[in-house]
Amino acid sequence: MAKHAWLVTNRWLHWDKFEWQFTELIRAASALGVDLQRISTDEALAQLAGRDVSLPRAALIMDKDVAAVAQLEAAGVRAINSAAAIAACDNKAYTHAVLSAAGIAHPRTCTAPLVYRNLEPEEWAASAFSGAVEESLGYPAVAKRAVGSWGQGVELVRDRAELIAFLRAAYPAPVIVEEYIAASHGRDARIYMVGREPVVAMRRYGTGGDFRANITGGGRAEPWTPPTEYVDTARAAMDALGLEVGSVDFLDAATPLVGEVNSNAQFASLTEVTGVDVAGHVAELLAAVMAEPATRIR
Repeated sequence: MAKHAWLVTNRWLHWDKFEWQFTELIRAASALGVDLQRISTDEALAQLAGRDVSLPRAALIMDKDVAAVAQLEAAGVRAINSAAAIAACDNKAYTHAVLSAAGIAHPRTCTAPLVYRNLEPEEWAASAFSGAVEESLGYPAVAKRAVGSWGQGVELVRDRAELIAFLRAAYPAPVIVEEYIAASHGRDARIYMVGREPVVAMRRYGTGGDFRANITGGGRAEPWTPPTEYVDTARAAMDALGLEVGSVDFLDAATPLVGEVNSNAQFASLTEVTGVDVAGHVAELLAAVMAEPATRIR
């Protein structure tokens, strides 16, 4: 009989690439004797609220609902990735802190302070944060909503007025501002990691002069064989953040410079560009986890 695991997704997020990805994961898991049953966070949390619930040994998490994953872990479900790892990746300010502590090279970053109301332009202009951006990073700089995906909520700001306009439009979302790496304008690279192994990689190129290189935004990609130092840096980033499955993005620089790390990166584009069965590699990791000694299951 097949072993039972959950594929945890979000009930209210639908995208063709995600749907394809979920189907591929279920297929690959089944080929390894794992019955990977798709369940939404909505359904999972409702089941946890009941009594005598039959929970799986493990859950492959394809959503960023940190609270839901934490609840599953509290009930004894082995989550891939963990709530802590997802949280550290989903908020780019946290990612910056973790990478800094681990000594992993990434762009110089200023984190905007928490504010309890939408500050007036004059208040932001007088803030130590605005001064730090100008003194430490200079302009142009890359302003980002600290929580976001697919290149959304990311802008190139060219002066203090544009920075303040970004901060006010982003409120109440947390914000970081990063050093602009001119050599990487419209160019980056991604390594998809499963366990500590790189299973596939690609270079991405933006379109129409966009400084971002997201394929979702209309960019293109090509297969890439990353040098050893990039793989080593990707492993270090994964280890620091506690990730088992994820992608590490690199800016185009003379040495490995981590742009972002993703705990829930979609791999449809990677598979399309390279032909690598990424789902199969993820399923192998899941099957290995399923073979681990059982933890407490409520």
